[in-house]
Amino acid sequence: MPAQLTEDYMVEKAAINWLKELGYSYIHGSELSPEREERESYRHVVLKRRFVQAIKRINPWLTDELAEEVYKKIVELEHPDFVVKGKIFYDFLTNGVKLTFKEGREEKTKIVRVVDFENPENNEFLAANQFTVEYQYEKDMHRRPDLVIFINGLPLAVFEFKNFNANETAKDAFNDHKTKMKDIPQLYAYAQVLVASDGFETKYGSPTSDWDRFFVWEGIFSDDDVKVEEIEERHFRYFFKGEELTSLEILLKGLFRRNHFLEFLEDFIFYEKSGETYEKKIAIFHQFYTVRKAVEKTKRCVLEGKKPEERRIGVVWHTQGTGKSITMLFYARKVLKIKEFENPLLLFITDRRNLDEQLYNLFSFMPIVKRAESIKELQELIKTQAGGIIFATIQKFTIQKFGKKKEEEYPFLTDRKNIIVVADEAHRSQYRELARNLRRAIPNASFMGFTATPIELQDRDTYLVFGEPISVYSMDKARRHRVVVPIYYEPRLPELHLTNEFIDEEFEEISEFMSPEEREALKKRLARLERLILNPERLSKIAKDIVEHFNKRCQEIEGKAMVVTISRKVAVKLYEEITKQPNAPSVAVVISGSKSKDPEEFWQHLRNKKELEELLNNFKNPERDPKMVIVVDMLLTGFDVPCLHTMYFDKPMKDHSLVQAIARVNRVFKDKPGGLIVDYIGIADDLRKSLSRYTIETIREVLTDINEVLSLLKEKYDIVSSFFSGLDYKEWRKLPPEKLSKLTAEAYNRIAAEEKKKMFVKNFVALKKLYLLASPHPETIAIKDDIRFFEMIKKMVVKYSTTRIKEISRDLEYEINQLISRSISAKKPIDILELLKKEKPEISILDENFLAQFREMKYKNYAADLLLKIINDELRVRMKKNPFRYRSLYEMLKKLIEKYNVRLITAADVIEELIEIAKKIKKKQEEGEELDLTEEELAFYDLLSSKERVFENYGEIKAVAKEIVKELGYYVKLVDWNKKDYLEAKIKKALKKILINTIDARVSYEKIDEIASEILTHAEEVYA
Repeated sequence: MPAQLTEDYMVEKAAINWLKELGYSYIHGSELSPEREERESYRHVVLKRRFVQAIKRINPWLTDELAEEVYKKIVELEHPDFVVKGKIFYDFLTNGVKLTFKEGREEKTKIVRVVDFENPENNEFLAANQFTVEYQYEKDMHRRPDLVIFINGLPLAVFEFKNFNANETAKDAFNDHKTKMKDIPQLYAYAQVLVASDGFETKYGSPTSDWDRFFVWEGIFSDDDVKVEEIEERHFRYFFKGEELTSLEILLKGLFRRNHFLEFLEDFIFYEKSGETYEKKIAIFHQFYTVRKAVEKTKRCVLEGKKPEERRIGVVWHTQGTGKSITMLFYARKVLKIKEFENPLLLFITDRRNLDEQLYNLFSFMPIVKRAESIKELQELIKTQAGGIIFATIQKFTIQKFGKKKEEEYPFLTDRKNIIVVADEAHRSQYRELARNLRRAIPNASFMGFTATPIELQDRDTYLVFGEPISVYSMDKARRHRVVVPIYYEPRLPELHLTNEFIDEEFEEISEFMSPEEREALKKRLARLERLILNPERLSKIAKDIVEHFNKRCQEIEGKAMVVTISRKVAVKLYEEITKQPNAPSVAVVISGSKSKDPEEFWQHLRNKKELEELLNNFKNPERDPKMVIVVDMLLTGFDVPCLHTMYFDKPMKDHSLVQAIARVNRVFKDKPGGLIVDYIGIADDLRKSLSRYTIETIREVLTDINEVLSLLKEKYDIVSSFFSGLDYKEWRKLPPEKLSKLTAEAYNRIAAEEKKKMFVKNFVALKKLYLLASPHPETIAIKDDIRFFEMIKKMVVKYSTTRIKEISRDLEYEINQLISRSISAKKPIDILELLKKEKPEISILDENFLAQFREMKYKNYAADLLLKIINDELRVRMKKNPFRYRSLYEMLKKLIEKYNVRLITAADVIEELIEIAKKIKKKQEEGEELDLTEEELAFYDLLSSKERVFENYGEIKAVAKEIVKELGYYVKLVDWNKKDYLEAKIKKALKKILINTIDARVSYEKIDEIASEILTHAEEVYA
């Protein structure tokens, strides 16, 4: 087959060929039909014959009757919740199907494995394109995903493609998935991975993920074996061993390598409980490869390590917000299954009670997980528990002090070799003492560390305790992959900053590993600072500023906020001040405490576990109140609220505590451009001191000054406004519709050339992002109306574009629209067409008077683009029904567009030629109406009319056209009628019979066969 510039050839067929290279079988989807006994019906998506064959091969004891029972359980997933239904299937997929049956008089229960995860060669891997599925709730309606991957007849991955050269992007392919999910949810209930690709950009996610949780895959055998070059913003080239690959090829050869895909399915998908349902999470590529590397290193340490230094597994550093806790879960699940470890014990250590609780809650769905509440319980669990997972805080490994007595050494507990100690936030200084005590207590244990904050300058000891880095997933990589968003800081009310009171001192939260002397000294420092913060005048000013700032910010971009205070007393007082303010947002205080011990003013803010859980779930939900929470220490680590976009700090924080806290705003949520840290106390006044343990480069990665954004904002604003130099648009809001329409038409006229349109859209999208990042800074308020005007012109570019350029499409793909508050979204552009229709609602676009008005328009480029759009849309609709009648006009229009795009013809001449094309469309339409034929009948009439010396008169042609439509009426309702050889043969035979009855005496049989073939081909276009 010769090369073609189509989606089918360049993307779909390329994907199929790569899958064949990886050992997949291939079949065209039309062959996986009920007629070929591949499945029960077009509504069924499990390939029954292949599924039954596979499970009998994997489970040789299965009878036909039992295999049928397994099949029924797989296809009858009864649950109203789509996510829960998916979880039921995932449990079958990974754990097998439980069968209870009688063997003679004995009742037996066995597990039937539906996939052989241990032996990839024992499974059937099949790729099928254009797989037809009937709508779940409607008859004779169908969808065809571009590519489906089946393992043992189960559809486990679904692909949607767009062409390299088309104007649609990977996001359009994702939107195709969302459309098909509504129509054929039965397919997506089984799919574990969805892929969206335009050949250039490729992303994957789960059926429940939104576009912001679709990820790139950047690795073939490891997370660091693909070299990435950024050729321009968001445009990348990929190299593996010196050879350039596409993003789609990397995904297929990395994730869909057969053993990788099986491993991914078994170990890297997780359903996390969320209220009454679940949230499905799948691994990002760096998690997949990191866990694989960590498991291999763990095997070497546990099975071969003789000396302590040989039992250091290593450190995983994955930046804040990139799924460190989930990576730990994936790691634990894999390690627990290693047979050679003979029931290993994993000991997870954290340095804070709330982190310990959060991790334990994440793992708690596993029955083998325990949490040590005391030192005694921990020591007992280590001594007696055969295997599983134990969670404990680091304090339970410190040497206890009782008055003046002190234990000299931590006691010996066990000499087992299959114990693995995993330390969370492994860069903390406390772990040095932990390592010493653990070596005494569990001398043969292996050590591993996880951290989300950068390893500190002075902290080389981390590697001495835990080993060298296993994997580094840095902030810049995470941003490039859109796994996190950048964080910016803005100092406000600098006259109220208390920088000199804390910047040179250590202000950590009071914790259980401190000595009584350390606690007392810290309490005194905190009390002194608390008195300054509680100054009523200062507190009132800050409350007023928080409310004004947040309300203005929410006028631009919707989301939530968190206020961080130094103490519970300050939190309560600040709450009282905020709620006094006019138009204060809904706000809640989140603190711990006890009504029996705390003052009465705290009581309304103290909640039991269930009440707190409900409040936090509401805060995570962007549609519910509260919009803001005030905290002291709670929620600053391990708490994810993706819609949180602003944090207000009035608490001294430094180094890793500060880095962890500010990361609450770096979570990806829809098109959130970044997180904002508002500083009232002065932590950002001297970042070198606040983050003294980190390098300057690391500090820049962690936090960016809002002034840098403002500088870029000015630069982009100057570029965008220069497109309209000399145009008076500043007062556009005061104009009536007619004048505003003329103003926007003139503005559009300035950027009518295709290259200018591209440059305008690219720069405006960048400007809009910077504007939203910096809002509501006074410099953004000053240009708010201009931004709305530019937005209108951008909408006109999209609306009137007849050849939507891919560069524009890709820029628009990353435009921030979802979170923009309704107050900032630009008005719909008022165009001439809308004004005319207001005057004459029934006007036809082919009306001569209507067309003539385009000649009179002052701004010819705008008029030409608008008329081009109208005629192009009209012809495309008509071409679908009768390509034969309108193809010549459509080709004429395409040539005209090409000439106009390269300015070989003036806008005025284009308008004249478009008016002539419109007249010809109208004439052809009227000719059809005079014949008294339906649109379908007219389509075949036009085809037959082109045959010279075949028919005696037009009446004969008309009669044959009517008979053809009548005959085809039955067949075109059948699924894939145009893809089934036997159906096509039947249709052709019927068509030849119609022709023979009319023209047999005049032409040869060969000619009749030729005409019948043409009619059949034409029918595929008419009834597509």
